[in-house]
Amino acid sequence: MRILRFVEDWTVVLSFLAIVVITFVNVLSRFVFRASLSFTEELTINLLVVLTMSGAVVALRTGTHLGFDLLLEKSRGKLHTVMVLASGLVVVLFLLVLLVFGGEMLLAQAERGRATPSLGIPQWLFTMAIPLTGLFGIIHAVEAVVTSLRGAGSRQDTHVPAEVPGALADEDPLTVGGTGPAGGSTTSIGGSTGSDGGTSRKGGEGK
Repeated sequence: MRILRFVEDWTVVLSFLAIVVITFVNVLSRFVFRASLSFTEELTINLLVVLTMSGAVVALRTGTHLGFDLLLEKSRGKLHTVMVLASGLVVVLFLLVLLVFGGEMLLAQAERGRATPSLGIPQWLFTMAIPLTGLFGIIHAVEAVVTSLRGAGSRQDTHVPAEVPGALADEDPLTVGGTGPAGGSTTSIGGSTGSDGGTSRKGGEGK
């Protein structure tokens, strides 16, 4: 999985860097040298598709996609499991559509030899981002479902039960403000009634 993360992260970085450099050079050429580099537009558009698809996969892996998870966080037990599985199934189905139809588009473009209009770059090189997004996204979606189910199970296992009212009877009988075994109040600083009914004071005089 480390190799997969490396490919995803660097695809995002390099595509974004290429878009920034190409756009800057085009703007500089247009306003300084009065010459527009129109052929760079197709590179920017195609790289933007690659950046969007790769960024979606990274966001799916890190769990940073926008979502409404109030009901999911409040649910417990079987309801939580059903909601996690249902949401994961919807995501996997959507990514499966990208994988299947994106793969068909890639094969069709490769068979026909379709290329970009200005630079003549094979179009399937950019279209490859669509089925790869579906494939990598399915892997991360399954990982997210498994992690969510394990997290829900660990929360239930570490649940601390409510305190039993009678549990205080096992505490130290000399606790300040507590009740001694003989039914009388324990001694404390500032004066209180001892177990024999007398009164004791710090620095004062007992019975």
